[in-house]
Amino acid sequence: MRIWIHLGCSNEEKFHPQLISFNISLDLNSSPKGSSTDNLEDTVCYLRLVEEIKAYCKNKHFNLIECLTESIYKLIEQLLLPHHNLIASIKIVTHKVSPPAPDVHGGVVFTYCVNSEERRNV
Repeated sequence: MRIWIHLGCSNEEKFHPQLISFNISLDLNSSPKGSSTDNLEDTVCYLRLVEEIKAYCKNKHFNLIECLTESIYKLIEQLLLPHHNLIASIKIVTHKVSPPAPDVHGGVVFTYCVNSEERRNV
């Protein structure tokens, strides 16, 4: 998903939203029930995840891509509570597409990945 977010260390940088791309991967312990029932209620709804992430970020300002990513992880973890036994790991790759920094080409990427065992200990 791609959304515009106020992100940056300076007030100038945060003033204008910047394009942020999220690549979210959910590794499953087993096939979700929806694989056989073909019912949305029996699996993780990615549209709901996208809508909740967009709503969460809409009026927030973040200094660091690391904090943004961990905040999104915590939101996803809460949204996935009904499926907590199904999820083996959650991986989020956050890409600040065009940071306003000289000589930074291709953006900045931060990856955050936590498996189910680590999630239990957090």
